[in-house]
Amino acid sequence: MDSDELKNRLSANLKKIRKAKNLSQFELAEKAGLSDQTINSIEGKRLWPSDKTMIKIANALETDAYQFLIPENIENRQTDIIIPELKSALKKNIDILIEEFFTQHFN
Repeated sequence: MDSDELKNRLSANLKKIRKAKNLSQFELAEKAGLSDQTINSIEGKRLWPSDKTMIKIANALETDAYQFLIPENIENRQTDIIIPELKSALKKNIDILIEEFFTQHFN
């Protein structure tokens, strides 16, 4: 990984999270107490934010700052693993509840 890849990651993730929250760059800047030019420069890969700026942005987006540095599609890969496990656990718990219900009410 090099500096450009890290800037690309930050830019893409910041933009994705901001858009998911339905915020414009201006609205995010207002919430974070920053200028809209700062947000524009970060998303445009012209500025690397300080730790304090990154925390302000993360707080304004109600997320953790590490989310800005996650490689693309990692969430999807984790979801592909977690969802089947979650479905399996839910099915197991539902089966147990149904069995307990019938045991209590029909025995």
